[in-house]
Amino acid sequence: MNSIIILIFVLVFVSVYFIVQYKSNFEKRLAYHTPRLLSPERQEYIRGAERYIKKASVVIGLFVSFPLMVVCAFLLADVGIPIIFLLLIFLIAIECLAIYLLYSILKRNIKNQQALLEQMSDSDFRLLQSVQKELFLFKYFPPFILCKGKLYLFTSLTVEEVDPTEIKEISFVYAKGGRLIVRIKSTKSTSIVMYRNIYLLLVEIIEKYNPNAQIKTLE
Repeated sequence: MNSIIILIFVLVFVSVYFIVQYKSNFEKRLAYHTPRLLSPERQEYIRGAERYIKKASVVIGLFVSFPLMVVCAFLLADVGIPIIFLLLIFLIAIECLAIYLLYSILKRNIKNQQALLEQMSDSDFRLLQSVQKELFLFKYFPPFILCKGKLYLFTSLTVEEVDPTEIKEISFVYAKGGRLIVRIKSTKSTSIVMYRNIYLLLVEIIEKYNPNAQIKTLE
């Protein structure tokens, strides 16, 4: 059993490492990027996002910890202290890796947004604020950002840069909670998740840059 636990931990650790290290072409260019001073309004946006991810990490950590303690309490009477101690250490390590992965992804998201905030026009920033107002709990994590005529799509792990004039088709399937899984087809296909009201804003952008794009309408 000990060897199985160690093997699982190593596999999880390696997976987390490669996920954290993965970078899109846009993120690779950021390696040579020197941060610039933001306007007070845009800087406050970044500060709010940083406060958000710290609170989210703590809340999620506590939320995950409670079920682990309950499971260990039930197992204690059956498997004995040595095994439960080893299992507890294993679960805590997995939880820490999961929280670290989540925090790294959210932190990277904010770093990407900051680079875009430094470059975008005032009209692009107002569009971002319009998207933010529609996101409620996830207001600092927009599914897309328009910056200097380019569309940046935030997937679950990274960000993809797309020329909106090259977008050929937009389709979607309905998901739970009033969300849509949107598939954007240009030189390659990218899928992102968003709410219905955000999809309408995306459609406006695509229609502006490419009126000939095939766009699926909401029912």
